[in-house]
Amino acid sequence: MFPHINIGQSALIVAVVYIIVFFLLGSGVFNSIIEGPNQGSTTFIVPSRSVQTIGETIVTTMILFIGMAGTFLLYRSGKTANPKTQGGLLAAGFTIIGIALILGFRLVNIKA
Repeated sequence: MFPHINIGQSALIVAVVYIIVFFLLGSGVFNSIIEGPNQGSTTFIVPSRSVQTIGETIVTTMILFIGMAGTFLLYRSGKTANPKTQGGLLAAGFTIIGIALILGFRLVNIKA
């Protein structure tokens, strides 16, 4: 079908699509599709825990991807042999995970 794509590339494409769909479902895409337009509000984030907009779903998905990037850096720090690189990757990974946590808690605080 696609002669220029080999098995490794197609597996990577399927894995990325799977992660995107999984994160969208975890972020509440169906809730935002069903309940978001019914609210009639034009705000990006509705300060109610019972209503979710598409914008909130996109932000939550991005927060999950930020956390995944931090986790990937922690994983890569375990694979490297250079202690300086390992320390840098550990620091960067924990910092990025911390940023994702702060953003997530701020979003929840706005929703409260």
